[in-house]
Amino acid sequence: MSYHLGKNITATVTYYDVLDMPLSAFEIWKHLMLQESEQPKSNHASTLGDVFRLLASGQLNTKIQEQDGFYFLSGRADRIAARIRAEKISVAKLKRMRRLARVLAFVPYVRMVGATGSLAMKNGTRESDWDMFVVLRSGKIWIGRTILTGFLHLIGKRRHGKKIRDRACLNYFVTDDNLEIGTKDLFSSHEYRFFIPLLGFDLFQIFELKNRWIRAYRPNFVPTTLASFWTVKKTPGTIRVRGALEYFFNFFDLELWLSGWQRKKIQRNPKTALRGSLIETNDRALIFLPSPRGPRVFQKFKERLSV
Repeated sequence: MSYHLGKNITATVTYYDVLDMPLSAFEIWKHLMLQESEQPKSNHASTLGDVFRLLASGQLNTKIQEQDGFYFLSGRADRIAARIRAEKISVAKLKRMRRLARVLAFVPYVRMVGATGSLAMKNGTRESDWDMFVVLRSGKIWIGRTILTGFLHLIGKRRHGKKIRDRACLNYFVTDDNLEIGTKDLFSSHEYRFFIPLLGFDLFQIFELKNRWIRAYRPNFVPTTLASFWTVKKTPGTIRVRGALEYFFNFFDLELWLSGWQRKKIQRNPKTALRGSLIETNDRALIFLPSPRGPRVFQKFKERLSV
């Protein structure tokens, strides 16, 4: 048990070292990852006490050091101050994201909005944008994306060109009948383990159940039962207004036309053809990741783990 747990703790600290993120003992336990060779086995959950005892035993001191309650690879103590600064910056940005989510609750066809990326990890910078995962009503993904993108552009909160800081990055849309993530790998398990639901907590709970595959990489993954501080609650008034707006837009029946127009526009975008890009455009998912971060992180992780 301690041998495998030690390997998994080392792998976890190493992985987050690539992301410049020292971890507390609780975070190591919560985000504990399995070594690649162990992934076919699913029953590797550990208790918080197990992790604490092994860290305190000194068995991992040749690779991992501790300072001020954070654990990191040897020689990386300078990342602690950077992590504390990043957390303060990220919390301030998440507060602004939550205020925006209150407004997005009125936007037609929007069913769930979540924060992902560095802000969800509370590891952002002052220049960070706001990575958003958006769930739209089934059958309305094209018009839903158009309305949401147009609205955010109108209020000056859409990321585009060189306008990045504190703007919404809209690169991942799915419909409410397509909540299972297609890319099931180590990086995705990390990305959605940190997912913060800003809007639509009931749908987020279904999202987690649909993505229980995360446990193949993160054995301590447990679905969330209580909404977080960051989650905006639905109100009857919000639902009525959104419903009235959807009733209005339904008269125009623009879904098919917008699908054709946007597909052509996406195909003309040179980023669509980049090698290694993840671009998906259909009636259930619109994903725009011209340069996915996962493969680069995994390569650095394997290099540092082998040292």
